[in-house]
Amino acid sequence: MQKIKVVLCGEKAVAEHCLAFLANRRDTEVCAIVTAPKDWQADLISWGTKRRIKVFVGNINDYLDELTQMKLDFVISVQYRPLLKSPILNLPRLGCINLHFGLLPKYGGCYPIAWSILNNEKEAGATLHYMVENFDEGNIISQTSVPISPNTTARSLFDAVSEAAFHLFAETYPKLCRGEADSQPQDLSMKLYYGADSIDFERDSVVCWENEPAEIQTQIRAFTFEPFQLPNAFLLLPGGERRKVTMAESRLRDLDSKALLKGPGQVVSVNPSGTLTIATGGRQAIDIGLLDGQNPRDFLVSLGTSPQGAVFL
Repeated sequence: MQKIKVVLCGEKAVAEHCLAFLANRRDTEVCAIVTAPKDWQADLISWGTKRRIKVFVGNINDYLDELTQMKLDFVISVQYRPLLKSPILNLPRLGCINLHFGLLPKYGGCYPIAWSILNNEKEAGATLHYMVENFDEGNIISQTSVPISPNTTARSLFDAVSEAAFHLFAETYPKLCRGEADSQPQDLSMKLYYGADSIDFERDSVVCWENEPAEIQTQIRAFTFEPFQLPNAFLLLPGGERRKVTMAESRLRDLDSKALLKGPGQVVSVNPSGTLTIATGGRQAIDIGLLDGQNPRDFLVSLGTSPQGAVFL
């Protein structure tokens, strides 16, 4: 039996799961892996080296000569950042395929997880599609979706989409090998694309307490990607100093009429557990469970600040 020859370029655990799936198939040969020098969730360099699979580090476009010699059937991209240029796109016999974390034609480009939450979508998902010279515009092969609830954070959504994306790939790949996977062109009039500069994580993760509570909660959820990214707020310390702090474990809370007298950013109550309830620009408040990774009451006391009198800007 002549095996399907594949190169996978990618990062993160979902790419490792796809690699393991391919490596365990009797009809497929993983000829090489192209990956980043370092990744927070998976070590594909070690994964490939242990299995005696050729590993290229960096940009796949730099390895055209080596990949040409492999006479590939597929190049598969899973959470891979560089744009594949025409010589690579034209190299494999059956095409280049990308597993994108967005429901194309919407949420192409960067940060589809965060933008799905910021835009108050009810679902997010993954798309398996052929690759063309423009990012995320090729024909769609298959898609899968996961729900977004009022408590979904960027990290929990990323994990859910990662799992769904792997299952989508595992279900579709055998059909691709048999030539039984149909594809449909995207309706590019519906295209929604976000570039690398569409979010400034340092700036856009800072909460403005004068905003509506639902908007604040959405912002907090979109920038909660533990342990690497958390939403921020500025805390006013005695003497007028402003300190930037991270926040975690937040949720909306309705206020009674007395609490509505508090201004945005003021502490409505210090709860028995030490969590804080902070007033917003609307008729609800936000409960905060952690400040800089600590119990909020204990954290504020350690700074010499009265928890009840603390003010967030």
